[in-house]
Amino acid sequence: MTIARFRLTAGPSVPEDGDWWTDLEVSLDVQGLCPEARRVEADQDPADRAASDREDSDQDQEASDEKASDQVDPEKAKSLRETLTAMRPQATPADREAAGDLLMACLTPGRVGLLWRRVRVCGTQAEPLRLSVEIDVPQLRPLPWELLRGDLTWFFHDPRFLCSRLRAGGGPGAGPGGAPAHGSQLGPLRVLVVVCNPDDGKDRADEERARIAAALGITPCAHVQFLEGPTRVTLVDELNTWHPHVLHFIGHGMPAVAGDEAALPINWARDGVESGRENWRLESSIVHELLESWQPRLVVLSACRTAADLQDRRGGLAEAFLAARVGAVVSMLADIDSPVCAVFADELYRQVARGTPIDRAVREARQMLRDSYTKEGFWALPALAASGDPKGVLAIHHAQTRAAVDHLCDGKGYRDLKLFVDRSEERRTAWRALDPSESVSHRRLLVVSGASWNTDYPHTGKTLFTLSCLVTCFLRGHRITYVDLRSRLPADGGSSPRKGNKDWLELLRAVRTACLDSSQAETWRPEDFSRFNAELNALVKGRIPLPEQGGDAGSTGVVEDEGGAFDENVGRSDERRRRIFRVFLETLTPPGDDRVHVLALDHADRLTDWDCRQIVYPELIEPVAGGTAPGALRLLLVATPTWIGKALPEQDSGLWGPPLTLRDFDCAHLMRLADEFCERAGLHSAEARGVFAGYRPTLARGVPVQMFGSIGDSLIKLKEQGEPL
Repeated sequence: MTIARFRLTAGPSVPEDGDWWTDLEVSLDVQGLCPEARRVEADQDPADRAASDREDSDQDQEASDEKASDQVDPEKAKSLRETLTAMRPQATPADREAAGDLLMACLTPGRVGLLWRRVRVCGTQAEPLRLSVEIDVPQLRPLPWELLRGDLTWFFHDPRFLCSRLRAGGGPGAGPGGAPAHGSQLGPLRVLVVVCNPDDGKDRADEERARIAAALGITPCAHVQFLEGPTRVTLVDELNTWHPHVLHFIGHGMPAVAGDEAALPINWARDGVESGRENWRLESSIVHELLESWQPRLVVLSACRTAADLQDRRGGLAEAFLAARVGAVVSMLADIDSPVCAVFADELYRQVARGTPIDRAVREARQMLRDSYTKEGFWALPALAASGDPKGVLAIHHAQTRAAVDHLCDGKGYRDLKLFVDRSEERRTAWRALDPSESVSHRRLLVVSGASWNTDYPHTGKTLFTLSCLVTCFLRGHRITYVDLRSRLPADGGSSPRKGNKDWLELLRAVRTACLDSSQAETWRPEDFSRFNAELNALVKGRIPLPEQGGDAGSTGVVEDEGGAFDENVGRSDERRRRIFRVFLETLTPPGDDRVHVLALDHADRLTDWDCRQIVYPELIEPVAGGTAPGALRLLLVATPTWIGKALPEQDSGLWGPPLTLRDFDCAHLMRLADEFCERAGLHSAEARGVFAGYRPTLARGVPVQMFGSIGDSLIKLKEQGEPL
């Protein structure tokens, strides 16, 4: 890939507050100039052209590096400030074209222009040219460089170019978060969205929030967390504990004025109406304190006029974040409407969720703005500025291949995760509990329950929540197994299914059956359970002496379970059961595999509460929770509150409690969640909003989670049939 950088600087003869346009120099550095560039006709004299031809004939057709510099015409430079008018709402397409042509003319004088003419042919849609613009003149940073235009080409959204601003003094050595440049971090991608003024209805933050959640919800490779109107202390604490890779602000930008700094007001009082929350300003001067312990890789300022600010002594909010060692910042050059921000954020995060580098993601989001608002120049308002190579800003890797993750998420049950709305706080709690690298309390057991007031829609999404947690663990490199205890099991080792609740032995067989199921993320081999099956066959019958190493498994190949019932009458029953569980636990954490194994028992209430309390708890649950079980096993137990109260001993609640309870959604969030659901389901939110809004009067006590699936299925069917919603 060809990489080019324009750098605009002021000469040493220009005083700090003087006529900066009188002595400007621009340079163009090119890395990996493509061979095709040498064949471009240049305005050379015959001697230079002959020398160039001889040089081409002597070199292999490989990429090379070149550099050119020249002075900027002072008259053109003096006119640059006029380009700011092109960002006003009343500006015409002709105004933007004229501004873009002038900006490009100032970057390509003389020798620089000759080199650029050759360089630009290196950009193709298949392999775009990566172009950065470094403005080392503070007076010129607020200009709309995103309008750069030449030969009818808008470079910042042309698919043959990947364009961004480069922070003055930035370069390949700069790295976000104190890490080396381009250093990759283990995912999922963490996104923290701060809603600055949640009580301001005119802000329309819910629309942007819903579209961000839906966009990132297309893949399990990203996790979004929302923070509404935080105090300064709360925001710092969230940054230092959650460690987000992306920090996104939805709010109102306040440019600097005399005696004041550029800022984002948090919980501001519009029209004098106090919100009841702590009112404060995120000013440019405190950004470095905010990010002292943790620096996100990307900051998105979805607020008006948050890019360069000449009146602010730190250069504006975007510059303040870059100075605090953030990898890149997306900010807004001028006033921008909330619906436009929502469209931009939607496409930006859809690209980010797919692993698209940030400069390419911003370009695609620009194109979406241009397609959505054909007459306005909204596409040029977002400004991407990076401290180094934009390609490495969001370098997030996963322990599993993307193909393996996609295969899992296309499987039974998991495919419905695309419609699983919200629950971000609960999912984060589960992640931190089950993942040893994230755990604060080092818990090995997480009990999940649900509670709804609505008898018509009693389900709270426990199964989808469980699957979501497992996918996150899978991405982190852990082994995962999902067991649905509603599933039928052979009654006697044959093919006849048995319904109803399960006893302790049927539980173990259900787990084994699930491990061998091809729908699991990683299917176990039948021989993996040979030792367990051999000992089980002997122990259920009370065979003496007790087998030590799986009987004769080694000589007979795969040992099958004979399906025998446990005989309580042949003696030593407690000892035999204890050995069965011990071998079972050893099987689930085989030697040589030091990965964490997260075992999810969904609908655990299908296990009789007596069997659980008297047998399964002391032999399986307690050893795992207490850390005495062999290997690195984590247990996710999903059941009803009633069963939990009967099956788990209250005196041990320090090991298993309190349960993580999924409840109905707050009715105040109905329409935001409806918007998110419709975006995820591919329904037009404006058409579907009325359907959901009609239920609002009956949902004062809470919004049942199951309602979204029920109403959504009906809306999807109507859409498929071509009926009006």
